[in-house]
Amino acid sequence: MLAKKGEKYKCEKCGLVVVVDEDCGCAECDLICCEVPMKPVKAKAKK
Repeated sequence: MLAKKGEKYKCEKCGLVVVVDEDCGCAECDLICCEVPMKPVKAKAKK
């Protein structure tokens, strides 16, 4: 997973939400919380 600025990730176990502040220059980036990989939060459609 490549983390890009503005993306949000959520821990399915505790509900913590993380917003990426800067693009990650790594080839791969794992965001871990509660020993589980965090999942991307889908953007809500604008009305």
